[in-house]
Amino acid sequence: MKKVFITGIGGFIGSHLAKHMAEMGYEVYGSYFRPTSDIGNVLSSATKVYNVDVRYKPHLKEALAEVRPDVVYHLAAQSYPMVSFKEPLYTMETNVLGTVNLFELLVELGLKSSRIMLASSTAAYGFIDPSETPVREDQPFRPAHVYGVSKASQDLLGFTYFNAYGLDIIRLRIGNCVGPGRKGEVVSDFTYRRAQIELGIIEPIFRVGNLHTKRAFLDVRDAVEGFLLLQERGKSGEAYNISGEIPCSIEELLEVVLKSCPVRVKVVVDQDLVREKDEPIYWNDLSKIKRETGFTQRIPLERTVEDMVKWWLDNLKKREGDGCVCRN
Repeated sequence: MKKVFITGIGGFIGSHLAKHMAEMGYEVYGSYFRPTSDIGNVLSSATKVYNVDVRYKPHLKEALAEVRPDVVYHLAAQSYPMVSFKEPLYTMETNVLGTVNLFELLVELGLKSSRIMLASSTAAYGFIDPSETPVREDQPFRPAHVYGVSKASQDLLGFTYFNAYGLDIIRLRIGNCVGPGRKGEVVSDFTYRRAQIELGIIEPIFRVGNLHTKRAFLDVRDAVEGFLLLQERGKSGEAYNISGEIPCSIEELLEVVLKSCPVRVKVVVDQDLVREKDEPIYWNDLSKIKRETGFTQRIPLERTVEDMVKWWLDNLKKREGDGCVCRN
């Protein structure tokens, strides 16, 4: 039985990955610091988890030395672009220093044969002209915010430690990854507000910002399948886009979210919600991952949205007492 160690196991992707890896027969370990998912659910999938701040090397060393994993998924990060404007130092320390600490410890502990799946991000590409889409892995980095800079730095560190130390690193350039349990991004925000409207918690008014930006969304359940394919078939030292394949505008996303809403909703464009600096499009070329692993996106956006609305409804009802918040 192979051992997998997931940094950031308490995060959105980490919790889904832990469950999937356990189902695949792996012995699952991991670390968390500021969990964004229910850590109780993670514990049901993992053999052991450690409360570790990846910025603090000695504690991370203790965990890795005890487990000596065959596979490492490095997901620990400050993963919200908007937070990076408010907390740039924390973002860079967690995402960049934490990555250096991990790589240095793998060398120091003689774990150079461990396969390392590094969670980079397509946010590293940053500002993309529509003429450059779909974006291939050789696209230059032009990050739009500190989070994007930190992910570009992680990606470059992965390339450097592969070349300089022979670490078995695969760089996962993850696109807009969504699904049940996701918080802090546009699909989560839209589905959360729809659930609130359905339960009568808020008035049926949808305030939105820029509706013309385009994103290609990937369901987290497809993402973790892709991770396993890359772990098994990906080439060491390489970078792979793993994201949604079909871009849609935020306006189109809103239509999907509101399509089956039982309440008539008024949409209002609020200029206070329009970002001054916002990447006009995220749309990536998946030719490489499809060619080398056979990856395909199976879950359509409509199902993802439906499942996310249900997740929010269930959690809001539990929070307020089995639906007693409803006014109707």
